[in-house]
Amino acid sequence: MTNGVILSIDASDPTGGSGINAAIKTAAALGGYAQSVITGVTVQTLEQTLGIHPVPPTVVTDQIRAALTSFPVNAILIGLLPSEAIIDAVADALEKLSSRPPIIVDPIIASRDGKKFLDKPAVDALKRRIFVMADLLLPNITEAEILTSIPIIDEPSMEKAAEMLLTLGPRNVFLKGDSLSTEQIYEIYVDDRRTQVFNRDRIESKRTHGAGATLAAAVATLIAQGSTPRESVTRARSYVENAIRNAPDLGSENGPLGHFS
Repeated sequence: MTNGVILSIDASDPTGGSGINAAIKTAAALGGYAQSVITGVTVQTLEQTLGIHPVPPTVVTDQIRAALTSFPVNAILIGLLPSEAIIDAVADALEKLSSRPPIIVDPIIASRDGKKFLDKPAVDALKRRIFVMADLLLPNITEAEILTSIPIIDEPSMEKAAEMLLTLGPRNVFLKGDSLSTEQIYEIYVDDRRTQVFNRDRIESKRTHGAGATLAAAVATLIAQGSTPRESVTRARSYVENAIRNAPDLGSENGPLGHFS
């Protein structure tokens, strides 16, 4: 089994907990290796996103080319693509590959504190150009509502949204439900064969900064190491739960995960 090389195409995080930073730590913790293509520089604290500065699309393209010609990549993880031009640049670069590794998409549209990263034309481009290449799509509740226009309030509406997302092109969808106001956390996995509902107890912790990015990176690394998407999601969920339970005592309110716990 390969150690698992992933190429993370995402923005940076000065706090070190999410985005490219989370991917590098997570891949290393799971015995893999992460290359990185930076799409933007975020300005954020653990509590608030203050801004995003996109990288020029040609620079994104050049980074992808440099990474893919350095050594083989076993999976590609796509996170924040902060403009329509960058979405097109990433899609153009990946469409030119004669053989594409599995592509995992974490469709980041807005920050947890509500800052919108993508306008409607960019969201439409994401669906039109990126989702059709995705082997696995990993949206959260807010992202799923934007992408499907379905209000998500409970498990049945989560299932409906996940099944609708599958019609947009990805081969598998895992809808994360941690932001839903329910006693237990529901998560939905759907492919063209069946829908599976996961549920778990809610962990009372504020040390969750970057949990979504960490889950996506863990899934990508495990797929790169040879696991199926469904197996990877199951194992990645356990990894993230452990990282939350063993988070370092950093930050006055919110805090990052313990990636190496």
